[in-house]
Amino acid sequence: MDFEKVGYSKEEEYFQRENQKLIERKRAELDAEREKIKEEQLKGEHWMRCPKCGHQMSEEELSGIMIDRCGNCQGLFFDAGELELLLESKEPQGFLGGLKRLIR
Repeated sequence: MDFEKVGYSKEEEYFQRENQKLIERKRAELDAEREKIKEEQLKGEHWMRCPKCGHQMSEEELSGIMIDRCGNCQGLFFDAGELELLLESKEPQGFLGGLKRLIR
């Protein structure tokens, strides 16, 4: 009779461990989903906002490259690699000529 109690407690222990593993796995999945949602919300709050004044920015084309321009302070902002592409461009008016056209 004691053997039955020991076997039953081992069975309960096994299922408890399995349930704990399942709970931990589900918790990790939910935490990852919450983190993804949080990142998307944060991106939404700051997406296309000027780092200088916080106003809305718009994308404009300069020598075939899309750059970001603030509608308030008129700041120009380049994503990674965009400035290098502009400096390497072979436009007849050059880089400063393109900036002058954009600022007008």
